[in-house]
Amino acid sequence: MELVHVHKLSLSLLIAASVATLASPAHAGDPGEELEPSDYYRADPIPVPGEFLQETGDDEPLAASTNVMFINFDGANLSYGSDDSAANRTQIQQLAGNFSAYGNGAKRAATLQAVKQDWSPFNVVITESRPNSGNYTMCMTGPTNPFGGGVLGIAPLDCNDQQDRNVVFAFHSANDQFPASTQATTISQEIAHAYGLEHVNEEGDIMNPYNAGGDPSFLDQCIPIVPNNGQIYCTQQHIAECGGNGSTQNSYQELMTLFGPSAPDNSPPTVSITSPSDGAMYSPGATFDVTATANDDVNVARVELFNGNEMLADDTSAPYSWTLQNVPAGVYPLHAVAYDDADNSAMSAVVTIYVEDGDPTTTSGDPTTGDPTTGDPTTGNPTTGDPTTGATDSGSDSGTTGEPTTGEPPDTFDSLTEGASASAGGTGLPPDYGGEEADEGCACTTSDNSRMLLPGLLLMLLVVPRRRRQ
Repeated sequence: MELVHVHKLSLSLLIAASVATLASPAHAGDPGEELEPSDYYRADPIPVPGEFLQETGDDEPLAASTNVMFINFDGANLSYGSDDSAANRTQIQQLAGNFSAYGNGAKRAATLQAVKQDWSPFNVVITESRPNSGNYTMCMTGPTNPFGGGVLGIAPLDCNDQQDRNVVFAFHSANDQFPASTQATTISQEIAHAYGLEHVNEEGDIMNPYNAGGDPSFLDQCIPIVPNNGQIYCTQQHIAECGGNGSTQNSYQELMTLFGPSAPDNSPPTVSITSPSDGAMYSPGATFDVTATANDDVNVARVELFNGNEMLADDTSAPYSWTLQNVPAGVYPLHAVAYDDADNSAMSAVVTIYVEDGDPTTTSGDPTTGDPTTGDPTTGNPTTGDPTTGATDSGSDSGTTGEPTTGEPPDTFDSLTEGASASAGGTGLPPDYGGEEADEGCACTTSDNSRMLLPGLLLMLLVVPRRRRQ
């Protein structure tokens, strides 16, 4: 089957033709005229310029090179050149520069869910977290719009997905007039352009260029294509599904051929605490960092930090780290739980931290056992103590040796949310950790999302970024 490539027109000609289309659409109204919702539209996609094409052989299978779609709501500074989502680089020169963030609120979550619903028949991953590696298509979603005139979005037209890392654009924000379903239609259409789908003349199909409202989908029927400046570019894909001369398009079947049917993600991520080490000892009032690594075959959505069964904070982007401040004396069994986009979860091994009176740098004994003297390493106490249940002794010995004795551990991290143990999967937590009301507290900071401690603690859990994110 012969692969039809886009003619190698110069970049300047392609961009100029696209801008001309954007500048004077018949339905956009006069400058300054207030537009009705139906006056808004998604601009003609821009064919990939010849100098940016990744040439593929004539026998290249018609299949997508990547199935991960990153919805970037957080903005970025974009450079100009061949599309590269990982490098924040776009072929659409007018959009090089700062692209503003979408904003926060309920509509953001609703829009993301609606995009996932649009793509649910296909084997794709929709995420709002930037993947740590691999190829992915990025949809910049925010209010930055150099075109105006009622344009809701624009994208490269990448027949047969010849570029691995396309960057597309949806001009929406948390505060605009459009509901989540319309925003999702823009996002889904612009992503589909990056896989060779063109505009069609059907309001019920996502690929319709005009804003018709409602909640369209990728329809399983051959529909006439709306020519782009009088031309249809990706005829190879259209003929494969609809036959004829490539003037009609079956959006559903083309995407099914590219991606295949949806497949459940049953593979959990992996996670481990990398610092501090198990058995580490600190003096009361110490401040130290907790770091973790997590990996997934698709994407890690978040990592949560626990003391026993009480969740302290979470972090939604790597590197995953938290800072614990002014930690009082006690025994702290810490672990992390990682989640992927399909809500699969995994728990790290427990890392037990000892905060005790005395100088942990000069105390004799083995810090990995919790016994600074000569006790039983399986219990951490030369008499009857057990570091899994015991607390530091308030007697005379504790100030010199830091020797754990008997009793419950002071669960000094109070609960941050109701049902924190359930978010870790319920059955994955170690037994007998946490759950008791604390008399003391520690301050904890995280590099991303965190939650405030409930009042009544001796010290409050303070939440500030540990490092600046890029």
